[in-house]
Amino acid sequence: MSEEKTTIETGEAGKGESVISKNANTEELEERALSVFSSERNEDITALVLSLITTFIVLLFTKWM
Repeated sequence: MSEEKTTIETGEAGKGESVISKNANTEELEERALSVFSSERNEDITALVLSLITTFIVLLFTKWM
């Protein structure tokens, strides 16, 4: 018995297309997708904090010189 497959478009983040089973656990797929967005958000927040710290240090040293 062959399992039916469905092709879904994943866009830029997923690099193209994915093939999943027709009876795939959609809750698991949704959790995986949300975890990707969560990790990207954490990276953005980290970059913002590092930029703010760097800006503060530069402003601090330029005032003292």
